Amino acid sequence: MKIGLLGTGFAIAHAGVYAARPDTEVVVFGRSPEKLAVFAEKFGFATTTDVGEIYADPAVDLVDVCLPTALHKEHVLRALAAGKHVLCELPIAPSVAEAEEICRAAEASEKQLFIDMFMRVHPAVRHLHSVIADGSLGELKTLRTYRKAGPIWGPVNLGLEQLALEVMLSDLDYIVAALGLPSSVQARGVSAGPDRAAAETILGYDHTVVEFTATSMVPASYGVTHGFEAAFTGGVLQLHETPYDPAGPAMRVTEYTPAGQRDIALAPLDNYAAAIGHVLDCLTTGTKDNLLTPQTATDTLRLALDIHQQLTDR
Repeated sequence: MKIGLLGTGFAIAHAGVYAARPDTEVVVFGRSPEKLAVFAEKFGFATTTDVGEIYADPAVDLVDVCLPTALHKEHVLRALAAGKHVLCELPIAPSVAEAEEICRAAEASEKQLFIDMFMRVHPAVRHLHSVIADGSLGELKTLRTYRKAGPIWGPVNLGLEQLALEVMLSDLDYIVAALGLPSSVQARGVSAGPDRAAAETILGYDHTVVEFTATSMVPASYGVTHGFEAAFTGGVLQLHETPYDPAGPAMRVTEYTPAGQRDIALAPLDNYAAAIGHVLDCLTTGTKDNLLTPQTATDTLRLALDIHQQLTDR
C-alpha cells in the first residue's frame, strides 16, 4: 500500500511504523528539505516539497495527516476529494465546527477517514472496555485515571493552554469511548510557568464518577507514566504503565476481587503501530471501521475543549 505522509514533525513516529512493515511504500511531504532529508536517510522514503504530487498520484491509497492541527481540515477534505483514504492525527480539528465539517465530508465520501485515537487499541484499555461492557466485575462506580508526562521529546510547551488537547486528549478519548459524554465537568489547574502545568478533572455520570489527574510538571528523568484504577461493585481493575522507561516499556494490569488478586497477562505494545496496523488491516480487507471514527473523535474534542475553557478561564 502506498502512503502519502504529510509532515516532518510528529510524522517521524508514524514513519518508523511504516518502515518496519514490508507492505508499505511511503512518500513524505514537508516544506523543509533539511527535515525531509532525515526521512530519506533514516527510512529510505521518497520525499517531496509539493503536496500536490501526493494528491495527484493515483497510486497513493492513504494520506496520513501529521500536520499542525490548524491544517487538519484543509488536508483531510482535500485528500477525501482526491479519492484517498485518510488517517489524521489527534485532535481531529481545533474546533467542533471544523470537526463537524470533517465528519460531513467523511459521510459523503466513499473513502474511509480514521482518527488516530491510539489509546482505543491499547490492550489494557480494550480489556477495561470489555469488563465494563460484559459486567464481569459488576457495575463501574469510580474510575481514577492519570497521566504524568515529562519533556522526553525535548523542550515543548505543555502549559495550561496546551494541557487538555496535548496531554489529556487520548485518555479522555478512551473514557468517552466507554461511558459517553459526561453530564457534568469540573476542572481546575495550576501552572508552573508557561510550559508546565497540572490539572484535576471530575467527570460526572449517572452512576459513575471519573477523576483524571494530568500533569506535565515532572522532569524528563521521570519519563511518562499513566494508568487507571476502575472500581466496580464486584472488584477493582488497575493499570500502571511506564511506556518510555529506559529499561523498556513496562505494564502491569491487576484485578482484585473477593476471591483474591491476580495479574492479567497483557503485553505492552506500540500504540501507534497498533493503530496504524488497524487502519491498514481495515483497508486491506475492505472492513468498515467502527473504532477510530471521526464522529467519536468529535465527541472527545467537545469534552477536551470544555475542560480547556475551564483551565484557561482566569
